[in-house]
Amino acid sequence: MPGTARTQRTPQAGIIRQKRLSDQVADAIKDDILARGLEPGDKLPSERQLCEAYGVSRTVIREAVQALTAKSIVIATPGSGLTVARASIDDVGQMLQMFLRNGPEVPYLQLHEVRATLEVSVAGLAAERIDEVGISALADLCEQLPSFSDDIAAASRNDYDFHRGLAVATGNDFFVTLYDVLGEGLMQTRIATFSFDPRRIEVVARAHAAIVAGLAAHDSDGASSAMVDHLGEVRETWILHQSHPSA
Repeated sequence: MPGTARTQRTPQAGIIRQKRLSDQVADAIKDDILARGLEPGDKLPSERQLCEAYGVSRTVIREAVQALTAKSIVIATPGSGLTVARASIDDVGQMLQMFLRNGPEVPYLQLHEVRATLEVSVAGLAAERIDEVGISALADLCEQLPSFSDDIAAASRNDYDFHRGLAVATGNDFFVTLYDVLGEGLMQTRIATFSFDPRRIEVVARAHAAIVAGLAAHDSDGASSAMVDHLGEVRETWILHQSHPSA
């Protein structure tokens, strides 16, 4: 089971920086779980066996196990040893949120591409599946948005709630989790673009209303098309904002 040491390159300095030994062991254990096709609940070797397999101390193994436990990859049960964990959708979402918050800066336009691919499909599915309660809730958000012209943070939250409501309307928890990750990651850009031009609050309200019209008619193509137009405007606004950040 021993894993091969991995390295990370820092492009700016051209330096090869070695991963901590415990991180290398954690990666090797994870790779072994995948390679062996282990399933949730399957037992892993004991701490002593892992020490022997990787040729490291108990301290290193314990640090590696702590890292894997924090990522919901393994479960450490006193008296029972280590088992493969059963990760939930929420676990995956939390890991992605941590990456966006604490990891390397993610270029906005790349994140936007992912968002656009996801949300156009979500709008179409929502139009097919949404009920009257869902339509009413999203319509209310559209009507409320212009009232937040003097509260950029509230306008941004309303925008977030609208798009998340579309994901909920699909009835697919995976869409909701993915949107939670992307939506929170994009919250600061919402605030930035609304602050750049507060008149956009009215523009976004109209775009949301066009999407709701498609939902109310259960017109999948219409809702998707309205979403394409909306996200296209969002993208262009961000590019303009970046070109004139102090405007």
